[in-house]
Amino acid sequence: MKKKILRYQEIINQEIDKINLSKKPENLYEPIKYILSLKSKRVRPTLSILSYKLFKNDLQNILMPSLSLELFHNFTLIHDDIMDNADLRRGKKTVHKKWNKNIGILSGDILMIYAYRLLEGLETNIYGRILKRFNEISIMVCEGQQYDMDFEEKTFITEKEYLKMIKLKTGVLIGFSLELGGMVADVDNNTIKRLYKIGEMMGIGFQLMDDYLDVFGSPGFGKTIGGDIIANKKTYLMIKLLEKSDHNDIERIEALKDHSNEKEKVKIISELMIKYGINILTKNNIEYYFQNALMKLDEIESKDDYKIILRDYFNKMMVRIN
Repeated sequence: MKKKILRYQEIINQEIDKINLSKKPENLYEPIKYILSLKSKRVRPTLSILSYKLFKNDLQNILMPSLSLELFHNFTLIHDDIMDNADLRRGKKTVHKKWNKNIGILSGDILMIYAYRLLEGLETNIYGRILKRFNEISIMVCEGQQYDMDFEEKTFITEKEYLKMIKLKTGVLIGFSLELGGMVADVDNNTIKRLYKIGEMMGIGFQLMDDYLDVFGSPGFGKTIGGDIIANKKTYLMIKLLEKSDHNDIERIEALKDHSNEKEKVKIISELMIKYGINILTKNNIEYYFQNALMKLDEIESKDDYKIILRDYFNKMMVRIN
């Protein structure tokens, strides 16, 4: 399984390197080359390829459509970083910090257009359908980002609101990654819908896992432990903590927002999360999304060898919290 995944990721990187970005003005195209060169697992195109391979033997037909997802995803990263005023992306300077915000906006726009151009080689009978769906997904991703920004201005967020936001911001594109493989393979509508739902649930599970690892993960996974707590981010764990805490502990949490000792702040908040069982509750919720997605995968009639590979790929991504 690992060799196949690595081979697909190698092919994806090779195809990305072939995209002609040696154009003028250089300060428009260099940022695109830069963000695409940053270390990445290429999750979305890999999922599209694995989904397609559930039904077909070739690779050629899915390669360009799968790359379109990677370009679109990186477009969202450039723009998200501008909106968040983030300094780093994958451990390196963000595009707008390395260049400037105006260049970041334009380079992101070009990247999105390139993503759509990669769909041009699709067969006529599926092109219109895939383009329509890509547009729907793109709008939902933007809606998710707006909800996320709106949350910064709100004092209280419900679990339902948060799950809707991460579904739109993260889940729908992961869902479309699997859905796209089925659409290019031209399988039946019920199977396509199942593929989307599998990815959507996995995407939500991945985001919850990311929230969990920020507090209870190992530094070896490349995350600054407690970074979200320090930044006062409204993650799933913080939302549930505020929901379950008694009055005295809510006052403690509020008082810690401007606490200067970051290490102590992370320690107190994480201890409160353990006190109220937020760590266990979150792990159970992550498990719920992953297991339901895997159950839906089992329902799909496809080649068993690639179903096993896809299942193993999901399990590998989840194993970090166990």
